[in-house]
Amino acid sequence: MFQKNRILRHMLHGGIAIVSMALVAVALITAVRTSEGFALRIYTPFSRAISGWIGVLFSFTSLSAAEFLLYMLVAAVLVYFLLSVSASVRAPSGWPVVRWLFDVLFAAVILLFAFFTLWGCNYFAPKLETRFPFQTGPQPADMLLETAQWHLEQASVYAERVRRDDTGTADEGGFDALAPQAAEAINTLAARYPRLLRGGAVSPPKRVLSYDALGYLGISGIYIPFTGECHVNTVNTDPFLPSTMCHELAHRLGFAPEEDANMIAYLACTQSEAAVFRYSGELLAFNYCYNALSDAESRSLLWSRVPQTMRDDFTRSAEAWKRYEGPLQEAAASVNDAYLQAMQQPEGIKSYGRVVDMLIALYLENHSDIAADK
Repeated sequence: MFQKNRILRHMLHGGIAIVSMALVAVALITAVRTSEGFALRIYTPFSRAISGWIGVLFSFTSLSAAEFLLYMLVAAVLVYFLLSVSASVRAPSGWPVVRWLFDVLFAAVILLFAFFTLWGCNYFAPKLETRFPFQTGPQPADMLLETAQWHLEQASVYAERVRRDDTGTADEGGFDALAPQAAEAINTLAARYPRLLRGGAVSPPKRVLSYDALGYLGISGIYIPFTGECHVNTVNTDPFLPSTMCHELAHRLGFAPEEDANMIAYLACTQSEAAVFRYSGELLAFNYCYNALSDAESRSLLWSRVPQTMRDDFTRSAEAWKRYEGPLQEAAASVNDAYLQAMQQPEGIKSYGRVVDMLIALYLENHSDIAADK
């Protein structure tokens, strides 16, 4: 009876803490969602600063601290479960297991609370296009093909400047060579858009030892706010690594929505002096514009202009990921889709149309003579 009462008191106190954290999280989300001033002047700068400090703290090692901590957490939960079962066997009672279930729930709530406090509320902040120094919004339909063509031309130029081996495969040194350059690219972009990116510190993205596991889940990169670490899957081939790296670094700077992180990745890559980064950014932009074309004739015409070098790079990337295809990847995509929808992205994993609108707007901004005729 004493054990039961002690566990019930423990659960009561924990329940009060859970309700308190839930109320604080809801209040914080509401403030970020409804007040642009609070979101952009208080929460995002705080989130960006704390992410930078934590990330720098864990940058002492090139290995993923988050990956190690995850393994430790899983091991701790399993050991705690075995101890709880053992206690129930010694003194026939299910209460130790009940406490284990509650404590696991309590730990999950703490992690969720920390997620929203440190970074997650950035999903509800004003979208990237509202902070751009150029006009954005729905763009003329006829500009999509023209923008796609322009990005194809740019990608074709940089495709020939990327270092390649005897087989024509892009070889820029792989992950270790490109990771430091990704941080430099983000810092270069911050110098051009100081109001958009100020206050954030970035360190190179990290690889994970369990890259195969991420591959089967269809994950090319992931940002962990608890350690401020940006992880990129080394399954990616060299032409696609830079944009993925910059995408994850954009998350670290508080650009939580996928569309915003993709646009920041494009801008960062194309600000870099490295040909492979510019190529990667233009591949990203071309891919989005091409996929947004609904007219089959336009798509066919555009693809006929893609040089063989680019086609081979797309093929090599597809082949690298092909062996990971399966039901697990499909299930992971469904979970990710639900997560994005819960984070105020109604279209889930398909919510990338805004990237195209921003790319067209940037194209018109850089080609003012065209914009004047529209």
